[in-house]
Amino acid sequence: METETRVIVTGIDWMGSGIGSIESALGKLFREAKQEILLTAYSITSGADILFDWLDIALSRGVEIKMIVNHLEGQPPVVIQKLQGLVKKYQHFYLYDFHRDEWVDLHAKLVVADRQIAIVGSSNLSRRGLLTNYELALSITGQVATDIACAVDSIISKLNVY
Repeated sequence: METETRVIVTGIDWMGSGIGSIESALGKLFREAKQEILLTAYSITSGADILFDWLDIALSRGVEIKMIVNHLEGQPPVVIQKLQGLVKKYQHFYLYDFHRDEWVDLHAKLVVADRQIAIVGSSNLSRRGLLTNYELALSITGQVATDIACAVDSIISKLNVY
């Protein structure tokens, strides 16, 4: 399987001239995933309502989602409540808290769908990170996306479901 990579961005000056948006690419990934989504997040804000819509859309279609959140208990209370609501609503939504100690963080920001396409970039899961900040990501298909999924699997294997 050949690896293909394309640049996607947020930030008005970076948009256009054939460069896609992070928001559009993520939305498509969540809408088109067939079996599985792996997701890591450093920071999620209450302004990222679109994220919860995407999660719900994929979960309602039966897509299994495994989400690792850095220091989950340190995220905004409304975000924790929304994630807990998804855990209760969907048996196939697995939430993991990455909390080793105060000196170690999971800073990776990535989403992998069906082990075939990955989006890896700088955006936090916030309104600004998805829409207005100047952020850059790569959309990757092929073996590299599979390798990224395996890396996420190795972290998940050391965590407990929330």
